[in-house]
Amino acid sequence: MAGPADDSTWISAFLEAQAAETGAARNTLLGYGRDLKDARDWMARKGLRFETAGRDDIEAYLVFCDAQGLSRATRARRLSALRQLYRFAYEEGWRAENPAIRIRGPGRAKTLPKTLSVAEVDALLTAAPAQGR
Repeated sequence: MAGPADDSTWISAFLEAQAAETGAARNTLLGYGRDLKDARDWMARKGLRFETAGRDDIEAYLVFCDAQGLSRATRARRLSALRQLYRFAYEEGWRAENPAIRIRGPGRAKTLPKTLSVAEVDALLTAAPAQGR
């Protein structure tokens, strides 16, 4: 079974299914919609469609997002939206495979742990003897 004729219908059908089947929150649906419309627009400029895009195309879109200066969290969310869309399309029989399933996300930024100020360390040292009694 082929998917819908245009990418906007892919997005609409996916969002309707998310609302009905998973009870996705309104803000989640709005976020998915924005992310998928951005991907759709990028693909259209490249002459691609959701129906025909492959793993390399999706990875190229994520590189584009990175080049636009989007945060890791935003890029991860966009990849998640595409994974969900393609999983839905696979389950509906619109695609023979899910081209986004094996794409690794950008991961989380590694941050150093916060340190205590000198005043906080002094306060701990002052309080310690009182706790030992």
